[in-house]
Parts: sequence; C-alpha cells; structure tokens
Amino acid sequence: MKRSAVILVTVGAVVVVVVGGFVTLRRTLGIFGGGGKDQVSVQLTMQGDVCSVRGPVDDLGGAWKNKVQWNIDNTCDAPQYVSFLEYREDFGGGNYGSIEPRGSVVDPDPANSPQVLRGIPASVVGKIAKLHLSHFGDRRFKYKICVGPNQNPATNCLDPDVDVWPGF
Repeated sequence: MKRSAVILVTVGAVVVVVVGGFVTLRRTLGIFGGGGKDQVSVQLTMQGDVCSVRGPVDDLGGAWKNKVQWNIDNTCDAPQYVSFLEYREDFGGGNYGSIEPRGSVVDPDPANSPQVLRGIPASVVGKIAKLHLSHFGDRRFKYKICVGPNQNPATNCLDPDVDVWPGF
C-alpha cells in the first residue's frame, strides 16, 4: 500500500473511534444533552371558570433521540386533555422563529395526552427529534401547551412560555 493510503485509513479509523466514543459518552453521561429536564410537571388548575395550565412550566430538554416526558396533574373540576405543539425557535428578547415542521423538534408533534382525570396523574412521552451539533450554546424552542375537555385541544393555550432544549 502507498503511504498516503495507510495514512488515510489510519485517520479514518481514528475518526470512527473518536466519534463513536463521543456518542457513547453523550448518551451514557448526558454530555451535550441540551438544557432543561427530561421530565417536567404540568399542573392544570381552575382559573376563573376555565381549566388552564398553571405556569411557569420547567424547561424540557435532552439529547437527540432521548425520551422526554410531561407529567400532568389535573386539579380542575372535569377531566381534561392536553396537547403540546407548535415549536418555535427562541432567539431571545421576545423574538421567535416560525413554527417548525411537525416532528422536527419533538416527536410526536403534537404530543397529545390521554384523558386526564382529576387527581389521577397522566404522562405524555416523546423523543427529542432535533439534532443540535454545537458546543456554542443550546438552541431553545418555545411551544404551546393547550388544554380542553375534548381530545387534541388547540385553544386555551399557555403560549409560548415553556422551552424545549434539544441537544446532540
């Protein structure tokens, strides 16, 4: 073999080992996992005559393809459904990007709860779908949390006061 071929093969092997080790460490130790928590609590409370999300809700985040979970506690008078939808990048200072394509930040999108009965907690599970390859800071996305007595609510929303931070 020519010397240049040996060097090329050696460099390629080193790159594979370094990238593989980095990905393994990231998954096992949460390196570059994005800001936020992989589980957040969402409390539904009566606000006047309407059941609404009680804010603020902790930031949600995690590494690419890792599980995230919303834990919902309903203290309202009637059973409710909750939807998590319309992710927009937060540029700071109240400036937001356009709504990201469905499923590109968190999958599923929208993430819909089963019926949440009063006093019986329920969970909604998703995965971080956005791959973020930067050590210069996390990308933040705001999203809506909508509540209603019918499945897949899209009105009566806490918007956009909650974040999701995808990581590598």
